[in-house]
Amino acid sequence: MFEHLTTTERMDLAKTTMGRVLDHFLYLLELHANNSFVVYSPTLISQIPRSFAANAFNVFQRSMYQIEIVRLCAIWDKADPNKESIPTVVKLIDTKEIIEMLADIVRRQWPGISGYVLNPSDDPQLAAIEQEAYKNSEIEFGNEQAAQVKMDLMQAILDARTILKSPRLTSVVNARDKHLVHSLTKTRREKHAPVPPMKNGDETDLLNASIPIVERLYRGITNRGFSIKDSQDIDQANATALWNGCKFKVLR
Repeated sequence: MFEHLTTTERMDLAKTTMGRVLDHFLYLLELHANNSFVVYSPTLISQIPRSFAANAFNVFQRSMYQIEIVRLCAIWDKADPNKESIPTVVKLIDTKEIIEMLADIVRRQWPGISGYVLNPSDDPQLAAIEQEAYKNSEIEFGNEQAAQVKMDLMQAILDARTILKSPRLTSVVNARDKHLVHSLTKTRREKHAPVPPMKNGDETDLLNASIPIVERLYRGITNRGFSIKDSQDIDQANATALWNGCKFKVLR
């Protein structure tokens, strides 16, 4: 599915897909921030007495939890040119040639980026030495940044492969396939071997393990930085403002 793509096509598709993966991941973070109140905090459930309304709240709570699992699994769907997932991005860039090309894009940004030395010497010879030192400094910095990109991408690929082989991801995806996307007695993977049941909190561990992978891939492929932590802080502030200000008055 990927081998027929040229190197340029793989890079272009990786950039486009990575941007969409980040969008999906940011929505997942928003879901998780809200579920910290809806599912994992007594803030709401403590306001719901034994009542008919409690049944409706249980449905709401369960649906919020389940959609987070569904969206998390989608982020880790198997590599396919039509799937906007981490494995797809990894598959697209996982060659020495492409990783080197992405690093070279960063490397070429730095030599002569400013073009001149601020407050150069009045002595032409000294000014030339200063200019040469400045250029060499930028080249060295560019090489350092390129090396960092290569290291980040290779680490992201390694970490992604580790998650793809992990029992935790297998359990979460199996729960998604068996109970959320389909209603199955037994999944295909369960026919080959037993699959440990998903535990509450597995989705949080998997989400947290995905964060540095998404950051490294996005930075290395798009040449733009992005702070997941900043987004999480905003999401948590938004969720706090809503759910701490939300009061239920339930008539039994």
